[in-house]
Amino acid sequence: MYDQREKAQRDYEWAISGAREEGERLGLEKGELIGKVRLLQDLLGVEPTTATALAKLSMSALTANVADLQQQLRDRQA
Repeated sequence: MYDQREKAQRDYEWAISGAREEGERLGLEKGELIGKVRLLQDLLGVEPTTATALAKLSMSALTANVADLQQQLRDRQA
């Protein structure tokens, strides 16, 4: 009985640790995307979106925003 409880506790701690690491990784990725959006906006000379507003967007929305801004920059340089 004690071994089962101990195993359950270890499994729980392992799951929490994994979730925390995944959250940190996603947070870093989202932060990088936000930085790219703001840099591209600066290069294009457009009013930068606040970091708070960008943080509310999904990863896919941020990725699409980066792609759109990159295309605008390419078009402007052509």
